[in-house]
Amino acid sequence: MKKLLALLLFSTVSATAQSVLETVDEALTVATPNQMFRADLSGLMDLELYAPDAPAMGLLNTDDDLFFNPRLTLFLNLQATEHLRGHVQMRVDRGFDPGFASDGQTRLDEYFLEWKPLEKSWINFRLGKFATAFGSWTGRRLSWDNPFITAPMAYNDMLPVTDETFVPLGGIAGRRFKPDNRDTWLPIIWGPSYATGASVFGQVGPVDYAFEVKNAALSSAPRNWDAIQGGWEGTTYTGRVGLRPAPEWNLGASYSHGPYLTDASTIPPMVIIGGAPFLDEGRRDYNQTTLGVDASWAHGPWQVWGELMTSRFETPNAGGFGFVGSSIANRAAAVRVWSGFVEVKRKLGPQWWVATRWNQSWFGDLPGTDTAWDNDGWRADLSVGYRFSRHLQAKLQYSMAGREGAGREGHHLVAGQITLKF
Repeated sequence: MKKLLALLLFSTVSATAQSVLETVDEALTVATPNQMFRADLSGLMDLELYAPDAPAMGLLNTDDDLFFNPRLTLFLNLQATEHLRGHVQMRVDRGFDPGFASDGQTRLDEYFLEWKPLEKSWINFRLGKFATAFGSWTGRRLSWDNPFITAPMAYNDMLPVTDETFVPLGGIAGRRFKPDNRDTWLPIIWGPSYATGASVFGQVGPVDYAFEVKNAALSSAPRNWDAIQGGWEGTTYTGRVGLRPAPEWNLGASYSHGPYLTDASTIPPMVIIGGAPFLDEGRRDYNQTTLGVDASWAHGPWQVWGELMTSRFETPNAGGFGFVGSSIANRAAAVRVWSGFVEVKRKLGPQWWVATRWNQSWFGDLPGTDTAWDNDGWRADLSVGYRFSRHLQAKLQYSMAGREGAGREGHHLVAGQITLKF
């Protein structure tokens, strides 16, 4: 009898909460009678708890055994006719990546205007601060759409290459066994890379495309994404072309190129080596060039995603020196990394799902040596999720990682997440 009463009470509370959220949804939408103008406010409330090995893997910036990370994300969409759209995304949390602002932070992560000049979606224009067109993971980056709590390894694994510090020959390789320095080290792509710029995108039949010009490289940290603060010195060109040969398939190829060093980089314009001047070309001469392919397949209860990318960082003094007359000029060389992942999600009925992801990274040798500039690594992620309703879901994730040689990160992570959508 008690169990029956408890079940009836839970059902009543759940139905009441559902009704309240439906009412909130309606109240947060305002439109003219002819739908020419429309304003819609929506959001996500995430409550996350992380239990990492120390030091924590990826972009989880904490030394605590347990780290609580609440996050409020608000979206404002403005529509003026069928041709003009505005979008703003504001977040209140403990840093863009958990722990980077442990005392709390409020930010505008996205803000842009879109213009659709034609009735069809053949060509569209976007101006502002928005997620990168590279790859396909950014399309499911939000907590409600991501079957996992964390991003794939290519989007949050820190590499011993930096955007702010002059690193002499061999200095990069010497970092292989040191803990990640999240203040200056970089991943291949920093999450969704909300840099500032302009984009042209569209879809013509089975082909979709997006090309953008932004103020920062894919690897740039969130502090450099806003053009007002970071300027336009790091102009980066990125594009993706996709093909849908069948409803189940989505294939794509991406490219990005631009300088990754910041204005705050400490590369000296001239130093003296052996009594002769060493000349530096400047930060614009050190680029990150990234190529990638992606594929996804969906059929019935199955969804599969995969990406493979390679990124080349031109590094100051990585290649030694070459004589130019009586001077010594920097002979910049490049280090290369490969990274990829495969995700598989299986729906277990209308509410449950389970997902697994394998991540892998491989590192090339330092120029002129047979020494890799970082240790090859891997990470396995397993997630279980339950969607209570179209407004509430929960996830539990376990991750295990390893590297060749002595690892510099913890090997295990347990994380939980509850998301309220309104």
